[in-house]
Amino acid sequence: MNETILLAAGLSVLMGTPVLAANACLRYGNIYNFNALDDKTLIVEDDFHNRFKISLMGVCPQLTFKEGIGFKSFGPQMALTCVSSGDDIVTRDPGIGGQRCPIRSVVAYTADMAKADADAAAAKKAAEH
Repeated sequence: MNETILLAAGLSVLMGTPVLAANACLRYGNIYNFNALDDKTLIVEDDFHNRFKISLMGVCPQLTFKEGIGFKSFGPQMALTCVSSGDDIVTRDPGIGGQRCPIRSVVAYTADMAKADADAAAAKKAAEH
């Protein structure tokens, strides 16, 4: 009997970890910092130092050179709403105004993802030289 309970508890812990990552929420009101990996990908950090990878539906021109960006949600209470697919990244360019770049996905940014991105950037840099 006790073994069954321990096994069930262990499975729920193991199964709970991916669910937590899948349900991670980057709230608009908690956005702290961002880094553009390229013109289609952002790493965004919240006030709690959780990081999220945002993939855009297409290219957002000059995103890697932006010092500031905005987010546009269609949720009722933007500060409490999670950034999600279909929302927009908004950039401002002198002379041409703002540009909206639709979000494809938002996922928790894991250590494995960070390593893969760093390895890809190093390989790209090595290929350029």
